[in-house]
Amino acid sequence: MKLWVPSSGQTHSGFPNYIQLASWLLLLLPRVDCARAVQSTHVTRPEDDVCDWRDLFLLAYHCEQRPVDPVLYLLYDVNPSEGFNLRRDVYIRMAVLVKYLRTKPGYRRTKLVLPPWSNLVHWRSHTIDQSQLMWSQFFDLPSLKLYTDVLDLDEFFEAYRGRYGSSSADVVEVDEVYKLRHFDNMFEQDGAFVDKFEEHVCPKGEIAAWHFFGYSNFTARDFSCLHFQGSALLLHRLLQAKRHQRPATVERRAARTVLVLNAEIVLHDLWGNGDYWEARRSMRFARHLVEVADRFRLSQLNSTDEHEGTVRPARWTDEQSDGDDRERRVAQGGRYLCAHLRRADFLYGRDRTTPTVQSAALQIRAKLLELGLRTVFVASDCSRTEFYNLRNYLKRFRVVRFEPESYEQRTVLKDGGIAIVDQIVCSHAHYFVGTYESTFTYRIYEEREILGFPTERTFNTLCKSEKDMEGCEQNAVWPIVY
Repeated sequence: MKLWVPSSGQTHSGFPNYIQLASWLLLLLPRVDCARAVQSTHVTRPEDDVCDWRDLFLLAYHCEQRPVDPVLYLLYDVNPSEGFNLRRDVYIRMAVLVKYLRTKPGYRRTKLVLPPWSNLVHWRSHTIDQSQLMWSQFFDLPSLKLYTDVLDLDEFFEAYRGRYGSSSADVVEVDEVYKLRHFDNMFEQDGAFVDKFEEHVCPKGEIAAWHFFGYSNFTARDFSCLHFQGSALLLHRLLQAKRHQRPATVERRAARTVLVLNAEIVLHDLWGNGDYWEARRSMRFARHLVEVADRFRLSQLNSTDEHEGTVRPARWTDEQSDGDDRERRVAQGGRYLCAHLRRADFLYGRDRTTPTVQSAALQIRAKLLELGLRTVFVASDCSRTEFYNLRNYLKRFRVVRFEPESYEQRTVLKDGGIAIVDQIVCSHAHYFVGTYESTFTYRIYEEREILGFPTERTFNTLCKSEKDMEGCEQNAVWPIVY
């Protein structure tokens, strides 16, 4: 960056050459990467990695001029059969990747475009519209943006129109589409698991039949089918390999769009590390869902954050560990137990570890007596008959579950919002017990870790039988990392 300094004839006679002196002092300061300096002070601009005069006077750094990277819109989607809570985990993998890419030349202006939610397999309210829902329906988008540069799909459409003109609203052309699938044999002859990808011929008719995100206005310039196994960083190698194959005219374009299909195949780079937990902490729920959950907690469970040690800072970036882990884990929660009781497909897909309603009730009863609690909140996809039976098995206790107050509220919340209310209520309980290998349970574990509950009151699992509560299989424990 060239620094403009007035000549002696231009300097006001009443002032010495302070500007010239400041210029020389700035040049003597150590040179650092301007983008990193901007990021460290939370200064954000539309093109936050291009140096300008503000970096000199606000940051006191000398920034070198460098070429502006093209904008990369990275879109992804997940297999339609995957549920809400696994999709949240896939988001973390992609968000961590994008944050990493934004430190690399050629990718510093990468933006992660979030796939809409559409009629997921576990959403059973068929009388309300649950198609092509934006992430802002369920999550606090400004909070997500504090971790890395993300766009809801409607924001992407707006940016696309702004870049290519209003006529582009009818058709969005994706430059590169990568459809991933597992290798038939995921292990080498010696039994090793190796990160790798390999292009293969797409099945006949697959490209023509694909409607991206359920929209018919997407087209693909280049569609590739790949066997893929490895972490999200392997996607960086894939993008680099394809980048070297592109014509120079394409490489010089100011923006390009890439779509990764079946992104659930991409693994975490380091699951449970600091990057994982930063991305996870940024996934705060939409304010209107938190308000519904808080009203329910107050009216039905006499539970509030202020009295239970679960108040969080306004921004997740202000959360921090106060040294000793035991001193941080002081959350008490409301005077109720929460049980997540998974039913439906778990009854035949995981029947070896899923308890009957009666067995679950006996385990809940035993824990209520042990803790001296009288109320249990139940988060479950059980039928009305199963819930009725559960209440009969727990007649001496108060059994509570969340139900929308009206059809209008269900229409606003959607099934995904109702599930989130359940998770919020469970995350504030004094004690939580979940279902073995359930991603719904995993997300509650994580919320409680963020809130600061003791691990022994969070990482608990219902057993197949109440007679085997000491030796049954338990979910893993993964403590939060700051």
